[in-house]
Amino acid sequence: MKLYVANCSKQEFHFTYMLLENPRPFAHHIRAGAQMLINGSNDEIDHIIKQHEIYGMTEIGKIGRGFGGLAYSLGKPISIDGIEHGLELRDQEMIDRALEARKVTAVAADQILSNKAQEMGLKQKAGLEVEVLEEKKNAGDNEPKFEQTIEVVREGITPKGRGRPRKH
Repeated sequence: MKLYVANCSKQEFHFTYMLLENPRPFAHHIRAGAQMLINGSNDEIDHIIKQHEIYGMTEIGKIGRGFGGLAYSLGKPISIDGIEHGLELRDQEMIDRALEARKVTAVAADQILSNKAQEMGLKQKAGLEVEVLEEKKNAGDNEPKFEQTIEVVREGITPKGRGRPRKH
């Protein structure tokens, strides 16, 4: 049986596995966007898949939310479209994780400020607003830059919104 393993991430992956009757580990480097082939018996291939499924390796036809970047196919090579789809899903997963991390950080910072204000006998009037901006690398850098504002909304305090209210 043939096992094709694709690296659907943007960094090299060190793929290590052990066979049933050989305790010595085997290792292969899989370049970003590439795949490798492992030949073996059905039992050996099943054993390799089970070793890596717990770490997120997924059959190429079943990749979806939470995809870890490593996909496999039994018997036939993974198409370029399949690898590109895996790369896109992995990128989106990383973007979603980063957004969630920024939100959690903003809420934690807001809580610290709120606690400090209470210790000093003050009341926090609004939630914290965090702005994340990507700066230009140099004066000739005209690429679109990342920009995001995260506003922590507190119970009982209305969010302040964007800018001045319109005049009617």
